[in-house]
Amino acid sequence: MANKYANSTRYLFVNTEDFPNNGDQINNIRLNLGGNSFESDDDSLIKMSLTQFNMPKNFYNVNDTNNTFRIIQSGFTHSGVEIDACDFKMKIPPGDYLTTRQLIQAFCDRLKIVLDAHVSSAGTSMTYVVAPNGDPTFQYGSAVINSNARVIPTDSADINTRLLGVTVTASVSAFRFTNPIIIHSLHISPTEGLVTTSGAVLTADEQFNDSAMLFGGNRCKIANDPSSDTDAVMTANNCFSISDADNVTTISGYYPMNTALHTLPYIYIRVNTVVNSTTSNFENVSHNHTSPIVPSHILAKVERKQMLDGSIYYRSSDEVVYENFMTQNRLNDLQFSITDDKGRVIPQNNLGVNMGVFSNYTTSSKKINLDGNLFCDFTLKLERIPIPFAPNILQGHADPIRQTNSLVQSNVANNRCTL
Repeated sequence: MANKYANSTRYLFVNTEDFPNNGDQINNIRLNLGGNSFESDDDSLIKMSLTQFNMPKNFYNVNDTNNTFRIIQSGFTHSGVEIDACDFKMKIPPGDYLTTRQLIQAFCDRLKIVLDAHVSSAGTSMTYVVAPNGDPTFQYGSAVINSNARVIPTDSADINTRLLGVTVTASVSAFRFTNPIIIHSLHISPTEGLVTTSGAVLTADEQFNDSAMLFGGNRCKIANDPSSDTDAVMTANNCFSISDADNVTTISGYYPMNTALHTLPYIYIRVNTVVNSTTSNFENVSHNHTSPIVPSHILAKVERKQMLDGSIYYRSSDEVVYENFMTQNRLNDLQFSITDDKGRVIPQNNLGVNMGVFSNYTTSSKKINLDGNLFCDFTLKLERIPIPFAPNILQGHADPIRQTNSLVQSNVANNRCTL
């Protein structure tokens, strides 16, 4: 027997590239069905399923959500070298880094710029040499590099510890750090209010950053104030182990760096008509909850996949189908958003600034999620599902069990005597 609602199934094919709506191509996708609304009646429900999703990873692995550190140092003078007070946002340049060593080198390059800039010209001139100390990669002393430039370890010590290891050497040998270098990776939810450092209000991504996850350090969940907090108090929130010996400072990760050189293994699709449940850390950007499990508009999560040609997509197909039942009788307006696991919008980078390292490059006021190539396509399946009919039956006590009455003679004693 055919399902009488078989003709009440509709597929909604969506491509957000240059789609005319009030949002953009990825973060606020608005679909108004208008006269094509999908409706149910009193004896049915609407079932919405995500059967396919595809989005090319046209943004950087290292981006505004995982590249920012706060560098703090109180001013002091030692051996004629004057160090100015520092409270600076250090940003690793956005991009796709290919090796752990390359990412550590980028950290070193940016840290050198910050430290050199805070050596006062009023005192003895000094510069820093900031370099990887060898721990994070294979020890090349006895390793063999073959013709394909692959490192072939030979000794038991030739292991990849995947730890951040940086050495900071001051050019003045008598110089000592009277006040320590302090490095924080802020991880403060914007729902707690935006943080101000050095008179500037941080962006939501700057104060709620995954740099500690990427580099293998501790998250800092408070915003220290250098004008009132002591170095000991701020050092307790250090992202890394920082120790001094003579004019050399060693910075080491507490934990192995992230096994992948990114922090986005999944993206999350949210839609206004869906109410599911998640752990509260999925909603940190927009809501502040005390309960560990909270309501969420997450419809589905989509895995990052690398193709044979090296291209990367966030892609899902019929192998994994996410479905939701809705009690509302009419589906007319849908609002989608693509976020990360913390509810942040997918990383956006100002490519006009990032690409400025190339000559003859003109910056652009356009945005990649409005005018560029960051968009997605997906397929929704809308179904009208019947509710089984349950007739109203008067409920009461069951009828008593009736037994057949015994005959009268069976109840009269037989007292006759036999002669």
